[in-house]
Amino acid sequence: MEIREVILKAISEKKGYDIKDYNTTSLTPFMDHMIIASTNNTRQNYSICQNIKDRLKENGYKLDFKVEGDADSRWLLIDLKDIVVHLFVREERQVYQLDRLYADVPVETYDL
Repeated sequence: MEIREVILKAISEKKGYDIKDYNTTSLTPFMDHMIIASTNNTRQNYSICQNIKDRLKENGYKLDFKVEGDADSRWLLIDLKDIVVHLFVREERQVYQLDRLYADVPVETYDL
């Protein structure tokens, strides 16, 4: 399974929603995709982060997994080099509006 598929499935398994995958290859040389998802609370945020880590290991991906934030964070950033994942508690996503910053790049929406 492709790494993006593993990440998207891991998010949906823990009931993340409003999942968007922005293709940033034309925008920056530092990452190919930015995935943004919403959650209901900090516990769910952290649970999804851990699930992504577990599912990547299960599928044989040995990646340098860097996380900005902790179990109480309303915004978690997961840096997987070519893919960056942002997990937001719903209200926090509305405050920062990262989706607006990437409105010019191709996007795929997932409700898995």
